[in-house]
Amino acid sequence: MVMLSPELAGFTDDRFGDFTTGNVLGPGLDVLVAEAEERTPWITEFWKGVDACRATCPYFAFCGGAHPANRYFEHGGRMDGTRTRYCTTAKIALMEGVTRHVREHAR
Repeated sequence: MVMLSPELAGFTDDRFGDFTTGNVLGPGLDVLVAEAEERTPWITEFWKGVDACRATCPYFAFCGGAHPANRYFEHGGRMDGTRTRYCTTAKIALMEGVTRHVREHAR
């Protein structure tokens, strides 16, 4: 089972292995979720990136810190990066457009 980002299923990495936390038919889903950070090293690095987004991005409340697969592929195999192209085009641009529209049409 791949936690947080099913888009990573089928990929492998020298540092993170196959991105899986385990097999739900083994210890069970409750154990895999409870032990996810211990079993899956990339999750800790990902949360560091989320914390960095929270500290620096005015749109964090809308976005929540991006998606693991986007971080991984857009930051050269790192999970602790912040802004991604996906974030910029799908989240930030949307919020800036909505904000601009509200300002222009406010009474």
